[in-house]
Amino acid sequence: MRGAAKVWPGSFRLLICALSLWITALAAPGPWALFTVPPLVCLGFLCLRRHHHLGVLLIVFACLLTVQTTMLGSARGPDEATEVEGIAVGHSQPGDSGWSRLTVLTSTGITEVLSPSAPPDGAHVSLRTEALDDIRISNDDARIIRAPNGVWKWRADLRLQLRHDSLASGHSGGALLPGLVVGDTEPQDARMEDDMRVVSLTHISAVSGSNVTIVSLGAGLLAGLCRAGPRTRVGVGVLTCVGYVFIVGFEPSAIRAAGMAIAVALVFLRGGGISPVAVMSSTVCILLSFVPVLATSVGFVLSVVSTAAILFVVPIILRRLSLHLSIVPTIVISALIVPLVAQLACTPVLVAIDPRIGLWSVAANALAAPAVLPATVLGFVSMVCGGLGLLGVPGLLWCAQVPAWLGSLCAWWIVGVARICAGLPGAALDWPKPPVGTLAALGLLILLAAGLWMLVRRKLWGIPTVVVCICLTALIIVVGRTKPPADDWLVMICDVGQGSATVINLGEGAGLVVDTGKDPKPVDVCLDEGGIEDFDLVISHFDADHSAGYAGTTWSRTLHRLWVSSNVSEGAEVRGLVADTGAKVVPTTRGRSLDAAGARIEVLWPPARETAETDRGEEADGNEETDVGEETVGTEVRNEDSLVLRVELEGLSFLVPGDIGEDEQFILAQSLEPVDLLIAPHHGSSDLAEDFFTAAGARLGVFSVGENSYGHPTPRAQRAFGPVPVLRTDRCGTVAVYAHAKYSTARDCHGDEQ
Repeated sequence: MRGAAKVWPGSFRLLICALSLWITALAAPGPWALFTVPPLVCLGFLCLRRHHHLGVLLIVFACLLTVQTTMLGSARGPDEATEVEGIAVGHSQPGDSGWSRLTVLTSTGITEVLSPSAPPDGAHVSLRTEALDDIRISNDDARIIRAPNGVWKWRADLRLQLRHDSLASGHSGGALLPGLVVGDTEPQDARMEDDMRVVSLTHISAVSGSNVTIVSLGAGLLAGLCRAGPRTRVGVGVLTCVGYVFIVGFEPSAIRAAGMAIAVALVFLRGGGISPVAVMSSTVCILLSFVPVLATSVGFVLSVVSTAAILFVVPIILRRLSLHLSIVPTIVISALIVPLVAQLACTPVLVAIDPRIGLWSVAANALAAPAVLPATVLGFVSMVCGGLGLLGVPGLLWCAQVPAWLGSLCAWWIVGVARICAGLPGAALDWPKPPVGTLAALGLLILLAAGLWMLVRRKLWGIPTVVVCICLTALIIVVGRTKPPADDWLVMICDVGQGSATVINLGEGAGLVVDTGKDPKPVDVCLDEGGIEDFDLVISHFDADHSAGYAGTTWSRTLHRLWVSSNVSEGAEVRGLVADTGAKVVPTTRGRSLDAAGARIEVLWPPARETAETDRGEEADGNEETDVGEETVGTEVRNEDSLVLRVELEGLSFLVPGDIGEDEQFILAQSLEPVDLLIAPHHGSSDLAEDFFTAAGARLGVFSVGENSYGHPTPRAQRAFGPVPVLRTDRCGTVAVYAHAKYSTARDCHGDEQ
């Protein structure tokens, strides 16, 4: 007890220091913050005599604040354009835009640069950058001054070798293993990523603190088997962790994972006599001082929360359960308790990111957890064998294939668990949006923790407390759940965020899907709600918010034909989509009509490119911006090439206009027949012609829109509909429309009608 009392003040001041550094990192003060350092140091020395702990806290905080402010200044750089030169030590996987976030080690620290391309890791590069919030951005590709040296080339070859050996297994586990071991997520497809996200297994799809912890702890324990002392065990674990991070990459996520792994290694390999609070707080202090950009990282918050829960809560529960369940091996209890505690602790943060809660997330984590350890260890062994084989050790390149195959088998189990659990009812239930949803989840977590604590202490009040917690959770889910459409729906405007996806019901599980949105999961959910199993796909144009989510339409469904404008039918986007799905391409243009299971579909736009250029010839004379050379025909993505469909189905007529602008709308308005339903062109952009809305004469309007920085839908677009009900998918969710323009919405939004 006396030892704990001696340790606690030091742990407490480190905790206060960590929280203070987190606040300053979020505030991101400028160089002026350095002027506060001398007064803090002086005040600290004055307090040393009578208030020793306060004095030490002030001095330590002042020193770390100096480092943090310097690193922030280095990362942010000057406001004007400047040259950044250094070694590219890591990069993120390119996003939908193709841009990557580079981690560049400069003479003054670490700088994060958003770049249109990623140079090889280890290359000495130079980039012309500008300030963008707390990072830099470069509009040009990095200029390589010096190619990576032999060590960096060996690292790149090692990562490729692990990917090759893993993919040789021929199943989905081979695509997951490189991400789990070294953070190489490129082989993972969109469905795997979404399944892992739905059941909260994304920390497994890419290398995380748990994987680094397994490797560093394993090395330390192996040293212990060789009769190494506590300090040697810790040293071996830390050195292994540093080497592992070099292979993974020095981007902030890997540094964060390494920090948390070292914290766990210090606590468990040291063998007692060290405070977990002090270790956790020290780790956070060091990370936020040298990599302050982590303060705004959700992954860092999740790492801190889950690691803290594992260090503080799991040992208490294990001690109690071991007394009452002595028959069950401790390792089995740990395999169940650790993912449960970590998942529950992270829930308030997770619902703040994505306001949904999964009934099967804890079960998925518990089922996947036993496979993470062997998959990580086998993948690491394969990596070591492959690395030595690349250095010329005979036979090891062949030997590396065996653990890679076995590790891929373990990873296959994880993928299977994620896929099955993500497909079960209740895998993704709606939860209130933050901050209400976050506070509700935090309150319920505290209530559950209190109930479980009382049960562990054998107090009967724990039972009603847990029951109340479960009932309140169920009540929140039931009240906030989305409502599926009735069976007689004719058209659904899907809630896919800032994008567009429309589904036309052709009966008996068949449908026509017009655009897919940007992400695959929302359109997949929408098609599930509509009961669509076989479909044709229409892509109005190949902007990402209309076409990038096409993979979600094919999950457990059959795609037959792909309808596109003849102006883009020879483009690379069409060829890529056909290669992925095997669909038959049907080019179409203005004037074409077809009947599909009782639906009459008329293509109103676009005309063939040559015709369109002729129609605009007089306007385009001398205007270079409207010239289209032959080399761009059939390949260029343009809003004015959007397919516009007029559909009549069982007494309901509606218009799906893609992203056409004011000029195209004005042309169509001259001959447009009225419709019952109009989906706003271009998500409610101000690039519109009021004559188009007037000619449509719709009885109902819908904006397919999500959170955006464009101001969609604009006030002008909202006024253009006139005095009719106008719905928004960001507020109402998916909109289902029936005969005679009757409608239902997934969420209650009657007060939001325009």
